[in-house]
Amino acid sequence: MEKKSFLKSKEGGLTVAFVVILIAFVLILAGLKMQGDGMCAAGFVLMAAAMLYSPLKVYVLDRIKKS
Repeated sequence: MEKKSFLKSKEGGLTVAFVVILIAFVLILAGLKMQGDGMCAAGFVLMAAAMLYSPLKVYVLDRIKKS
């Protein structure tokens, strides 16, 4: 059995997604405090992308690799 690097494993990907969600949360809070709509929008986009990482990987990317 070959050993994968941590970031290429499922757990590593979910850890990176969690860290991105934390960064997005801080970005949204900073944007709300400074009345920055752009910062809030960027935080929302980051959070949405991180939350959709796992379903997109499982249902789209992995199926394309198997074909």
